[in-house]
Amino acid sequence: MDREAALHLMEHFLAAYNEGNPKHLDRCLHPDYRHPNPAVERGIEGMRGAVRRWAASVEDLRLTLDDLVVEGDKVVARMTFSGRQVGTILDIPPSGKRFSVGLIDIFLVEDGLFAQHWDEMDLLGLHRQLGALPA
Repeated sequence: MDREAALHLMEHFLAAYNEGNPKHLDRCLHPDYRHPNPAVERGIEGMRGAVRRWAASVEDLRLTLDDLVVEGDKVVARMTFSGRQVGTILDIPPSGKRFSVGLIDIFLVEDGLFAQHWDEMDLLGLHRQLGALPA
């Protein structure tokens, strides 16, 4: 995968979250998409549900691409995820607080589409910013 093709896929992935429109995922995810997160249902439908849940829980949701590395069949994206919590996120009740956390996604590319990905989000930072840690 070359950098330009990876950027094109990332544009659709980001747009799904930034517009709250999971249809963008059809343009960047492989039909047999796999996600190892047990909280996300398998396949593209699982990711569509994740986009809908985040869009409903975060006002002014913004997912921005900070860095992109393309190597063979892997695409690594360092991103910033931000917004204001208006719904339950990861069992954290709505706080109305703003947050901004980093995340890194590693995508496996098959047939020119993202076929699988692994992600690491700054969950400690998210919990701190939303006031969800014990005093």
